Amino acid sequence: MVSPLRLTIQGLTKGLSPEQLAALGFPEKGTVEISKVQDKTWVISLPNGQTDFSPNPAFTITPIHQKVLRLLKTHHTPDLIEGRFERLLSPEELDAFTALLAAGKIECFKTNPKFDKGIYREVNPNAKKASIQSNPIPIPEKVAEEYSLMHDGFMVLRSDGAAKAASFDLAERIKAGEIKGIKSFDGFYYIIENSLLQKHTPRLLGLLQKEKTMDISQVAAQNGIPIVLARIALEFAKEDGVVIEKKKNMFAYVG
Repeated sequence: MVSPLRLTIQGLTKGLSPEQLAALGFPEKGTVEISKVQDKTWVISLPNGQTDFSPNPAFTITPIHQKVLRLLKTHHTPDLIEGRFERLLSPEELDAFTALLAAGKIECFKTNPKFDKGIYREVNPNAKKASIQSNPIPIPEKVAEEYSLMHDGFMVLRSDGAAKAASFDLAERIKAGEIKGIKSFDGFYYIIENSLLQKHTPRLLGLLQKEKTMDISQVAAQNGIPIVLARIALEFAKEDGVVIEKKKNMFAYVG
């Protein structure tokens, strides 16, 4: 067997971009050994006795990383599906996306274990991972107009005037992709923080994929969220063509 070839990290990774280096998880310094185990297959390992091989934990968010994270907020759900989102990126954006994925800044959330493809979303390090409970705790409902963007992350408006005023006040946040708004068939205007929409939409879609057709009150109860919030998420899913409202308050997943 041919003896392993020892290389420095700098020599091995020469020519790689910072994004590619971060995606591979190599440290900035140190040495590795390369061994050929079979035809067209090599193994990279630590030299004997070396134990300090660990990825560089620092990850600097650059403007191109920020651009990719913004795309996650502004693209519709169908465009965020695994395999489809990558095709929408330029080579530079794809490198940045790969680095963010490797660094744990982006995750691929599967709405249902039966489906091969997941949906990409930004990881919120401060958010606790939530799961659908078999016996969910009932969520107290408020009158629609009592929900506020400040306290609940979403709100309901009933007139064109109120919607125009809100759009003017929130123009900067809407432009930045932090806030989204939609007018429903019943004439209501719904405004919601995009982070809240990204948090709940995959779980709602996963439930509908499994059950096929559900009443909105069941969807909300199974996910432990207010009916109004479920309605808002499903209105956006309707706009994306992912679900349909077969009859009043009865939703079906169409993919």
